[in-house]
Amino acid sequence: MKSSVSKFSSKAVTVIDWLFFNSLGRLPYFKQYSPDIKILGNTQSLIKTILEDEIRRKGEGLQFLDIGARNGVKSELARNYRYCGMDIKPSSEGVIVGDICSCPEIKDDTFDVVFSMDVLEHVKKPWDAAQESIRITKPGGLIIHRTLFAYRYHPCPIDYWRFTSQGLEYLFTEEGKTETVIKGYETRRRRRNYTGSSIHSKPPIDWLGGFRENWQVLWIGRKIEPSHL
Repeated sequence: MKSSVSKFSSKAVTVIDWLFFNSLGRLPYFKQYSPDIKILGNTQSLIKTILEDEIRRKGEGLQFLDIGARNGVKSELARNYRYCGMDIKPSSEGVIVGDICSCPEIKDDTFDVVFSMDVLEHVKKPWDAAQESIRITKPGGLIIHRTLFAYRYHPCPIDYWRFTSQGLEYLFTEEGKTETVIKGYETRRRRRNYTGSSIHSKPPIDWLGGFRENWQVLWIGRKIEPSHL
């Protein structure tokens, strides 16, 4: 099954990727050690565009699951979808209690989009989360996970993992039930001086400041329909 993403989204990623490979990508380090790095720019904007593309292709009213939804703060991304938030400890009414590592209460092939943003690094067993994400996604549906490649330690409630784009992709594609639409990194805030937002979340500060190696990593895939397996 051929992956679907709008020409606009595809061209935007291609341009950013070209700029990287014709600048920093020419350095021996990237040529030797990181041939598969793709720089995606603003991943939240890219996700929004792809979600809008999906609505245009399939129509409004698609079922959207936001994993780690807290109080539904990211529901704006799911405009024109039938939004459902899930969290192990919801912080508002309307968000259901559930664990993406094991959610038998959700039936197979339920959601058109299964989504998380900055969540998988806090999940104890991301391999189980990947399999459950695939199971509850409808055939032909999108699976979207953005997490972290590099970031300071931030337990919420526990901080377990960091991912490369290849590692994140492997979690979801190893059994051949999905195909990759887009994968890569966001580095726009790579050198941002993260010193913590409150006294309880401040990392040690030295003469260089706070943590300054900040990369998000994104994988978007599509669940393969049975006729294409």
